[in-house]
Amino acid sequence: MTTNTETAAPTLTIRRTFQAPRERVFAAFTTPEIMREWHGPPGGTIANVTFDARPGGKYRIEMRSPDGEEYNVGGVISEFRSPELLAYSFRWEEDDPQLERDTYVRIEFVAKGEHTEILFTHTGFAGIESRDRHDEGWNALFGRLDALLVPPVRIKGIDLSGYMVKDAPRAIAWYRSVLGLEPSMTYPDDRGAEYELPDGTMFGLWGGGGKVMPFQPSNGILFAVDDLEVALTQLAPHGIPVVFRSETPNCYLAMINDSEGNSVTLHQRKAR
Repeated sequence: MTTNTETAAPTLTIRRTFQAPRERVFAAFTTPEIMREWHGPPGGTIANVTFDARPGGKYRIEMRSPDGEEYNVGGVISEFRSPELLAYSFRWEEDDPQLERDTYVRIEFVAKGEHTEILFTHTGFAGIESRDRHDEGWNALFGRLDALLVPPVRIKGIDLSGYMVKDAPRAIAWYRSVLGLEPSMTYPDDRGAEYELPDGTMFGLWGGGGKVMPFQPSNGILFAVDDLEVALTQLAPHGIPVVFRSETPNCYLAMINDSEGNSVTLHQRKAR
């Protein structure tokens, strides 16, 4: 919700509530990487943002309109109290510096449960017309910030990971004979299987005749083993080549290919 209040002086006041915690909203006003996502003209781009987040620090925003025109604004931060208060001077850069004028922005951030209300005040305008142009501009920016601050999806974990396969019965046989995995559930029409692993995680094979989705070889699943060298010895009778081996500060790993061309990695954690 936005509320604009006119006073006799050319002052702009906006109250707006964002659906995000106060710390996240404050960061959106003070972090260059986030500011680049919303702090610019509609349809335009942000060429660069610098923001020295401290009292006395300077900031500068370089904007480009859709027709390529440059709009640069900057100033000095006068108050910085995370996550509750931000104030700074605001000056548009002009071809003639004599035309430049400092105005002043003050933003209070008020926690409203999981949401945040801002009290935004912009003062020092030369006249009502300038104030009204900035009213339109700031509200357009806040609309973009609204969209950016939509609550993100909350990921709790990975329920199921797996591979696409070209031939599900062949793949099930490979995982049974090579890795000793027995399906906990198989799909009808030879569309694949799911496996419940000893640690409670789930693994799946999906495909067969293009009934689920087109096959595309994949990588990225690391199957945990207690001893990588023992596991590789057990692979030897199957004649399966190791296509890649590596050691990191935290693990040992070896990659093989399954019957469908997917990359299967055997992974041993090092003792911590």
